[in-house]
Amino acid sequence: MKKTSLLFFSMACFMLTTALAQTRYIDKVFTGVTVSKNVKYGDNFNVYITPPTPVSQPLMMDVYEPTGDTVTNRPLIILAHAGSFLPKCSKNTLPLGDKEDSTMVEMCREFAKRGYVAVSMDYRLGWNPLAGAQEDRIGTIMTAVYLSMQDMKACVRYMKLNQSTYGIDSTKICVGGSNSGGYSALAYGALTDTNELWLLKFLHPSTGKPLVNIHLWGDFEGDNGTTGYYNYNNPGASSKISMVLNLGGAIGDSSWQEAGEVPIISFHGEADSLTPINCDIVIVAATGQPVVEVCGSRKISEIATRLGNQTFFDNNFTDAYTNSAKSKTSFSGFMPHFGIANGYEPWAWYDQNSPCIAPGSGYGSAANPYATKPKALAYIDTIMGYFCPRFIAHTTYVGVNETENINDKVSVYPNPSSDIIYIESTLKVETAVLYNLNGSAVWNGSPNRTGTFQLNVSNLDHGIYFLSIQTEKGIARKKIAVN
Repeated sequence: MKKTSLLFFSMACFMLTTALAQTRYIDKVFTGVTVSKNVKYGDNFNVYITPPTPVSQPLMMDVYEPTGDTVTNRPLIILAHAGSFLPKCSKNTLPLGDKEDSTMVEMCREFAKRGYVAVSMDYRLGWNPLAGAQEDRIGTIMTAVYLSMQDMKACVRYMKLNQSTYGIDSTKICVGGSNSGGYSALAYGALTDTNELWLLKFLHPSTGKPLVNIHLWGDFEGDNGTTGYYNYNNPGASSKISMVLNLGGAIGDSSWQEAGEVPIISFHGEADSLTPINCDIVIVAATGQPVVEVCGSRKISEIATRLGNQTFFDNNFTDAYTNSAKSKTSFSGFMPHFGIANGYEPWAWYDQNSPCIAPGSGYGSAANPYATKPKALAYIDTIMGYFCPRFIAHTTYVGVNETENINDKVSVYPNPSSDIIYIESTLKVETAVLYNLNGSAVWNGSPNRTGTFQLNVSNLDHGIYFLSIQTEKGIARKKIAVN
């Protein structure tokens, strides 16, 4: 057994070293980029164009490919732009908000030069930040996130159905985005259960029903809605992905995260004035009114690390980008940026001719007055240097997730519970530790046996907890709700 383990370990190290030594997908190996502009990947309804009547709008994207490439099984990166879910320069005081934003164009070109196929996608926009009632602000922004997630899934399915046209490997897909696009990508990776929309903060105070109306807009995939409000685009392909790339986005609630979900790589400014890096309430910049509490990249990465979703990132990289990230945080797959000048989207610069830019203000904006093109390009270079080796190594050499297999051997029930929870395992459980959302251990046990044992949660506060179970084969992780 030891010889087999050592042989497997040696082979894994050799494979990883070989992967990281390859230049394609890591370094720029192409000089030319071919762009297919305004490719239509679907149509769907948007109530914010001519409220309250839903109007169908085309969903468009630009596809970036390395010029002259003959490889037909290339990884795919799909990116969604920033803009606070509002049209560029219309209620949105920022000079960004479509697929031609500077960051999206530059990143797609950088990915294509490394041999990827990259997509910059538009998606449905619109919410009411000026609504008088907080529930209306919450309902419209959460619906905007939900619809953009549906559109992102439609884009993935379109590319899979046309994989021979674009020469992609449908098993190696990352979705990502900046700011609001990051919200969309994070929801894509974590919002997998309709019960997650029934959290108290997402319910209407009068009706008690979710503020996101899935019966109207359709399910997570965009299907089974109400006629005139939804269109299920690109049936016949799955929307499964391999990874999420989050640039300054946030997740609706940290309890959405589960063990076994795709890994997340995040970049975020400590001084981001629009999206909190930790868990905090989003504020409407123009009015100072509260919207809803969300959780940014630090909390997301902390929980993803604790759940074991980032395990592959822990010990396999020793490059300068990794060392820089490790000097700033202990959470895997996360690179924070410090200083007020690096707060909101330091990887972005803006069109000086945009009507949202004050004359003579350079490449900056109200949210990011320190923006310069050289600084943004340097940040994008850092994103590429940190992200690309991890994505390629993960999608190339990680097959069946070992943590998922161990999780299958351990059952936790009933869940949620207000009293006794039973932990049942066909593997010998050596130790078990229960953590709250702050990472503090609130219970531990050492059964050192197989079978069933009990966890009494009656004295715990209501909320979400994480159970880490050390078995003879490895660690299983479970999310527990105490009600």
